[in-house]
Amino acid sequence: MKVLFQIRPDYLRNPAGDTVQAVSTGRELKALGVEVAISPDPNALLTSFDLIHIFNFTRIKESYMFFLNAQKQHKKIVVSPIYWNPENFLRRQGAKPQDLAVWKLNQPMRSRVAEGSDLLLPNSTLEADNLTADFPGHAPCRVVPNGFPDAFPAIGPEPFRRRFPALPAEFVLCAARVSPRKNQLGLAQACKDLGLTLVLAGPVNDRNYFNLVRPFPNVVYLGTLQGEILASAYACAKIHALPSWFETPGLSSLEAAACGAAVLSTDQGSPREYFRDLAVYVRPEKSGNLDEALDKGLKEALNLSPLPLTDHVRSHYPWSRIARLTLEAYEDLLKGNIPSAAPVK
Repeated sequence: MKVLFQIRPDYLRNPAGDTVQAVSTGRELKALGVEVAISPDPNALLTSFDLIHIFNFTRIKESYMFFLNAQKQHKKIVVSPIYWNPENFLRRQGAKPQDLAVWKLNQPMRSRVAEGSDLLLPNSTLEADNLTADFPGHAPCRVVPNGFPDAFPAIGPEPFRRRFPALPAEFVLCAARVSPRKNQLGLAQACKDLGLTLVLAGPVNDRNYFNLVRPFPNVVYLGTLQGEILASAYACAKIHALPSWFETPGLSSLEAAACGAAVLSTDQGSPREYFRDLAVYVRPEKSGNLDEALDKGLKEALNLSPLPLTDHVRSHYPWSRIARLTLEAYEDLLKGNIPSAAPVK
């Protein structure tokens, strides 16, 4: 089987969850014998490929062009939407009104992709429900979760401790793009209130927002961490906190749990489907209570045993298992085993 992954042109220069999902899935599919190529070219010649797999139609313009090109060349189209309606976030206090207007303006393109593809691979049943609410005529869905690197659990805290010996023994980690959606500003204030060091690891998506977060005396910014050193950071952290406006479910939360950290997560999006009652949740949209909720959540997470969540995540979400589920979906599609009204699995 030969599959072409299509993703936005800046997926490596501006890495995000779609980058991790595409690269990790592709690597593990290759281990299963699938030929996988990645191309950001909206005019790619598709003759040699059995199907086209498009990642992310939240950022729709590039994905829409990939979709049109695949349709024109009569190829089977699989889409990982990575979709959650962000209107609550776009209506928050301080948001730019034009961002909500642009989102709504682009919804018809998302609708056409959702309805015209052959198979959608949402990352959760909750995401599938979100798709149904916004695009009721969408293509069949097969749930394929997000995952964590299989090698991460074997990496202990020592590499991180050697590189950053000045950090305190206990700290809160947030490994994510620094941006308003990820809510590091509220997290920094809550950690300051509790006398906790907050370690931030990730690219800066919004420089003005970063300039609000960075001056907190309890905040340490390490830049972007990857691979072994990132896994080691998770293993060192007392808590990994991601109180975003929404997540599907937050790749760094999955990775942190797999490495043995307690998890504090947003309750918006699909985290509860992954982490059940084994994590601590906060609701960021209740802005008046956010500081109080984060304070309470961090205190609860400090006393939470991470072992049940770690065991659960390690058994269900390694990328090797996710790739097998993806391959099963491809095979069923190519064999015609996915009916037009296929149920969510």
